[in-house]
Amino acid sequence: MTPDSPAETASNDIRTPDDLRLTYVLATIGFAFLIGWELSATFSPSLALLAFCDIREATALRIVSVLTLAATFAFCAWKADWAFENRNRLFAIGSLLALAAVANAFVNMAFAGIPLAVSVTSWALFGVAQGSIMMYWCVFFSLIPTRRTGVAVGLGSIGGTLLFVFANASDTQWLNLLEIALFIVGSVGLAAYLSTRIPAERILPVGAFRRTKVLTVPASLSVASQGAVYGFMAIELCSMGQEVAVIGGASGLVGTLVALLWALLGSKVDVDMAIVQCISLPVLMAGMLLFPFFDGPGRVVCGGMIIAALAHSTIVGWCTTSIDNYEFRLHPVDRFALRQTPSYLGFLTGSAVAYLAVFAYPLAGTQLDLLMVAFALVLVVAFCVYGGDDAQARKRLNELLAPPAAERVLGEAGDVGADQSGPGFFRKRCELVAQRYGLTPREEEVFLLLAKGRNAEHIAEQLVVSPATAKSHIYHIYRKLDISSQQHLMNIVEGYDGE
Repeated sequence: MTPDSPAETASNDIRTPDDLRLTYVLATIGFAFLIGWELSATFSPSLALLAFCDIREATALRIVSVLTLAATFAFCAWKADWAFENRNRLFAIGSLLALAAVANAFVNMAFAGIPLAVSVTSWALFGVAQGSIMMYWCVFFSLIPTRRTGVAVGLGSIGGTLLFVFANASDTQWLNLLEIALFIVGSVGLAAYLSTRIPAERILPVGAFRRTKVLTVPASLSVASQGAVYGFMAIELCSMGQEVAVIGGASGLVGTLVALLWALLGSKVDVDMAIVQCISLPVLMAGMLLFPFFDGPGRVVCGGMIIAALAHSTIVGWCTTSIDNYEFRLHPVDRFALRQTPSYLGFLTGSAVAYLAVFAYPLAGTQLDLLMVAFALVLVVAFCVYGGDDAQARKRLNELLAPPAAERVLGEAGDVGADQSGPGFFRKRCELVAQRYGLTPREEEVFLLLAKGRNAEHIAEQLVVSPATAKSHIYHIYRKLDISSQQHLMNIVEGYDGE
């Protein structure tokens, strides 16, 4: 937590501008549509999108789409600059391809004897579309102020989960398909409209974005292992029928509610992916280890626990990635793709294992017990290797903002006495203090406002960052100056003589 000072305890009525508020509202609706059809794809083997074929063939088609989805993110990670510069073209292509799976379902419902190759192609294109549209949404959230990003993503996830249930709970397949098509069109249309609301000057040239490998190899293994559990459990639940698949998708509502709670609490809590890992691991372990001991409803409950935990980490990941991208000016395509690639490769692996365990070589009894224990062990090992430690990633992000040492040399210190009555003298004094203590450019902006007596809430509003981020910067400033109060900081500025 950040040290509180008298100035920070003062109340300050800060309001979000009306135009930005409208952006958040529309983003919430559009993200809800995205989550609605993403969940419909995840549990599609038992739902309307693949109702025209048996569960075994439907699972194989879903695996094809996950393969192309993972390949899309891998390509974007490899060609991140190209993908960012051509994001509008990729988005336009993805918008057209996204309806391929829906059209394929309608055609198969209307005509018998459609070649399997048509369905395979449709679902392969669907995976490409899903990846490109998800990427576009992350780029959008990475380019808008972050004050309400967490709330928009959290509310959108809750709304999307409810839309998923609404669109897949009935037995009228053609109506379900129309609703899913509406989700796709709504998500795409709102993303396209919202992108026009971002001022051109706010979009940095691709070469100006910072790049950092914040997702280490151990962290990638941890993300991949959770993706494998998600893929495995999604297929397991789908193999139990439509009703169970809908319940499984709906169980993610619990995790999204917790993620929304973190966003609403804002600066009152400090939640990062390390804490999320710690919260999710016990729930995942309990669900995996108890799953073989139950049949029917018991397995549905265990599967729901797992989906809820994974939904929680997924939504928090969306929030932290988008917010960090904006506030640290990170390459949005590069960072999002690097995070999603291991997740969906894991999902692909888990889905393939489930296909073998459920359809090719059905497992039961001791064999299923051993498989679930193996999954649990993989989770524990990956978590232990990763260490649940997000601090190093945060450290690298802060270091990324530090200017070269040569830029921090106090070559201009002699200017401090030039004009001690001019309007720029106070700012100059603050700049010299910031340089003296090695503050980063962002910390220097925060420092100037602190020196003027502003509180954390005002700083968050002024710099258009989240309250938690503002307090994080204040905490780092206090540590570098070795102080514990804002008054002490103001005294340092007042008494600084340039030496």
